[in-house]
Amino acid sequence: MPSQKSKVESRKSGFREHRPRAAIFDIGATLVTGPPVAPNKVIASLLDGVGPAEVASVIMTRELACADGVCAALESRFGAMGERARAGITELWEAQSSAAVALDGASETVLALKRRGIRVGLLSDIWSPYYAGIQQALPEVIRAADAIVLSCRTGARKPDAANFLTALSKLGIGPREAVMVGDTYSHDILPALQLGMRAVWVLARPDREAESIIKVLNGDLPTPTATVSTIAEVAALALWD
Repeated sequence: MPSQKSKVESRKSGFREHRPRAAIFDIGATLVTGPPVAPNKVIASLLDGVGPAEVASVIMTRELACADGVCAALESRFGAMGERARAGITELWEAQSSAAVALDGASETVLALKRRGIRVGLLSDIWSPYYAGIQQALPEVIRAADAIVLSCRTGARKPDAANFLTALSKLGIGPREAVMVGDTYSHDILPALQLGMRAVWVLARPDREAESIIKVLNGDLPTPTATVSTIAEVAALALWD
């Protein structure tokens, strides 16, 4: 039976015949940097007996309008919370709304590809207040985007293929016409390759990707189409020509 790698590699045949028509960008740690501790981990530390993954399954998959809405959604799932937790979630919401900082070269890269006729998609697992911060940090990118697919709007999260397929549909293209650009192999690169897309791995945080790096080098996982160390290097890659 063909291995997972061989199946992906077979889909990659013929890529040189197709100039990419779209670039789909992950957001966090690809285009922006933010707080060192993820919001689901912060909230989990405020709740008794609830883990970060459980919190993420709530806050990352619903479009919440305010901190009170977050509290209500969490309470409907996990039960009543105390005033300390409510205050902490309110403080976190406010902080996350302005926490995103554009990485050097992020806007320039996206806009350079847009000027070359490449359609732009944004695809992210994200919660509502942080996306508000993204809009402040990357206003030109948001305006340039032809498709924006967020987990808090769709209810699906990477590495599930659903949001990748939604992005492709919104862009009006097939997988072989698209390039996924992201920093996390398991959530950005591998699912894109499995769908038949090309993928650029932005190794901005190689320490966090060590396990995937080793598996790729050992041939246990498929190789990305290209690998770069910063987002600023992406527009110069030969694959866009």
